[in-house]
Amino acid sequence: MRRAVSTIRSSPEWKAIQEGDTKAVRAEFDKLPKEIIRQSLLEDQHYLCAYCMRKLRNDGRSTIIEDWDPLSHSKERALDYENMLAVCDGGRNWKGSGQPVLCCDACKADETELLISPLNKQQMDRIVYDKDGFIRTSPKHMQLDIELNDVLCLNGIWKKGRFVADTSTGLVKGRHDAYLRYKRFITKLGKSGSCTSAKIKKKINELENDRQRQEYAGVLLYFLNKKYNVLLRQGK
Repeated sequence: MRRAVSTIRSSPEWKAIQEGDTKAVRAEFDKLPKEIIRQSLLEDQHYLCAYCMRKLRNDGRSTIIEDWDPLSHSKERALDYENMLAVCDGGRNWKGSGQPVLCCDACKADETELLISPLNKQQMDRIVYDKDGFIRTSPKHMQLDIELNDVLCLNGIWKKGRFVADTSTGLVKGRHDAYLRYKRFITKLGKSGSCTSAKIKKKINELENDRQRQEYAGVLLYFLNKKYNVLLRQGK
């Protein structure tokens, strides 16, 4: 990839592009070795969408290379690997009837600038989940919550404070199912009398070290870490 980036940046076409000329920048961006970039991003992200944690594969139809800082905002960052994320199709390929409920990159406008970044640990530490599959920030951060709900649409459709519809990709259901997997795991440990902080920590390590994490692994890790901390305080 470095060679491809160097070639593009040294070309007369690239040097002639004016800042903000998104069409021209995208034309050069599309010359990059996309399959190689996707594979590298997938390995960095444990094969999960950077926004919603759906499972990804190295497929140009179902996995999109997202520029976190939009192409129109920064010509130089358009070719910067550190500015790239692998994200899901967001429902673009949905085959159901009616209007799809899009999410992730498919929901937000192409040139939307985000505050929230999956690479920002401080922000990610604020992300919390509930047992019903919804996501929010705690302590509450208004702008981040707006982006989670209204820009990336990670909680589906809400009207007048009521949940109306899940995304076409089933994000809310997927996170709820992940919570149920957590509950089954804890129940099994409880029945065997082995629900200890050591057992929970072992499971956390297994999930974190998986090359290809299971879908919505972040939900499992969130609840496992909460349980782990409770058990530690109890001296178990």
